Amino acid sequence: MRQKLSLSGAFRPGDPDLPYRYLPFDVPAGARRIEVSYDFQRDDARQPEWGADDVIDIGIFDTRGTELLQAGFRGWSGSARRSFFIARDEATPGYLPGPLPPGRWQVFLGCRISHSDVMPYRVHVSVDVDPEAIEEPWRVLQSARGERRDSLAPVPKAARWYRGDFHSHTVHSDGYNSIDEYAAASERLGLDFLAITDHNTWSHFAEIEERPLRSGVLLIPGEEVTTFWGHANVWGAGGWVDFRVTDDPGMQRVVDWVHQRGGLFSPNHPKRGWPWEFSDVRGFRVVEAWQGAWRFYNAESLAFWEQRLRAGERVTAVGGSDCHAIPPAITIHPWTLGNPCTWVYVRGPLSESGVLDAVRAGHVFLSEDATGPFLELTASCNAREFTTGDTIDAPAGASMRFRLHYRGPSEKKLRLVRDGEVWREAVADREDVTLEFEARLEAPGYLRAEAAGFRGRPERGEVIHALTNPLYLVVREPQNL
Repeated sequence: MRQKLSLSGAFRPGDPDLPYRYLPFDVPAGARRIEVSYDFQRDDARQPEWGADDVIDIGIFDTRGTELLQAGFRGWSGSARRSFFIARDEATPGYLPGPLPPGRWQVFLGCRISHSDVMPYRVHVSVDVDPEAIEEPWRVLQSARGERRDSLAPVPKAARWYRGDFHSHTVHSDGYNSIDEYAAASERLGLDFLAITDHNTWSHFAEIEERPLRSGVLLIPGEEVTTFWGHANVWGAGGWVDFRVTDDPGMQRVVDWVHQRGGLFSPNHPKRGWPWEFSDVRGFRVVEAWQGAWRFYNAESLAFWEQRLRAGERVTAVGGSDCHAIPPAITIHPWTLGNPCTWVYVRGPLSESGVLDAVRAGHVFLSEDATGPFLELTASCNAREFTTGDTIDAPAGASMRFRLHYRGPSEKKLRLVRDGEVWREAVADREDVTLEFEARLEAPGYLRAEAAGFRGRPERGEVIHALTNPLYLVVREPQNL
C-alpha cells in the first residue's frame, strides 16, 4: 500500500523563517520506504553570471525532532538531487538507511533568495506501508555510530611525511564519483590519505567503514558544514555535524560541540566565491589556507590565516582540492584531486588519529601537488630541536638557528616570513638545498616559510609553490633569584 502527500508553498525575500523551513508529515506504522521529490522555480533571467544563484535545498528529519545539535537527521542532498528515498537497508547517497519509525517526520528546506521576487516550490512524499510488518528496533540505525577503526591500510610504522588531500566530494553529496573511484585515483597520484567531506551529511561514513584494506590510501571521513554564510570542514567528530545556523553565536555552538567530541573544525576557502562570514567565531584550530590552484584567489585565504596568526591565535593551515569530479566522470570544476597537497608528519603508523594529531600539532606544510615541492622548516635553540607547530620558549637574546630544506625546481624564491613580513629571502640555486639562518630571540611572534616563483604567464605575478606552518616564538621572562 502506498500513501501519497503533496506540500506546496513559496519563499519570498524577508520571510521570517528564512533560510530554513520544515514541512511536517506523518509516517504510519509499518512504513517500508519513503520517497520524496521536489521542484522549485526562480527568476532565471535575474540570476548572476558569477556567484551564488537562488536555490532551494532539501533534507529530512525523523521522529526524533529537529532540535539543533540533537536532531533526528536522516539525510541531506542540498540542490544536487530532485528526489531521494529511504528504506530499512538502503537509501539514496546522502541519506541514512534504517528503521522508519511511525510518527511526525519533517522535510527540511533551505532557501537562498537574493534575485527572485518569489520562489514557489512543490514537495511530493510517498510512503510504502506494510501493515503486518514488524518494526525494527532503533539500534539498527544507531549502530552506524560505532567507533571507527583507526588504521585502514597496511602502512609502514616509521615516522615520516605523508601526502594527502583534506577536501573532496563524492556521490554522497554533489560529487560525480564513487568513493572507490576516489581511492583508486588517490593511489595513482601518490597520495597517502584522502578526506571525504561531503556536504552536510555523513552517509559516506558507513561506506568508508565497510571498505578497509581495499587500497593503500587511508580514507578519512569528514563533513563540509555548508551554510549560506560560509563552509567549514570537520574531521574526527565521529558523526553528523549540524549546519542549521544563521549567525555567529550559532556557529560558535557548532565549533564548541565539535571540539568537545575531539574533532577538528576548519573554515574553508575564506575568499571570494564562498567567503567565511562568521566574523566573531573563535577557537577553531585549523583553516583551509589553500584551495585549488594558487591563482584561484588563495592570496585572500592566506591573508585570512595570517590575520589570525598576527592576533596571537595558533591555527594550522591545511590545503584541500575541493574536488567534485575525476575521470571517468566529466570534470565540470577546475579543482583536481591533490591540488594542493597537504603533507603531515605522522609519528607512527598512518591512521586517522595520527593524521589529525599531526594537524593539531601543526606538523604540516602545503605544496601545489603530490609531487611537491618539498619544504621543511626546523630550528634549534638551547640544544633543543623544533619543527613547524612547535614553540621555541627561551630567554630574550637566546641564539636560534633556522634550517629550511627545499626540494623542487631551482630558481625559486625561498622566504622566511616573520609576523606577516618577509624576514629573509634566498634563491634556490639547485633542486635540493638546505639553507640556514641565525637570529636572536628578541620578541614573541611566529616564523613560517614559503617557496614562490613564476608559472605560465609571468606578467600575472608570482604564485606560491609551497608554504609551511609556523614556528611560534615565546620570550621567557627571567626568573627572580
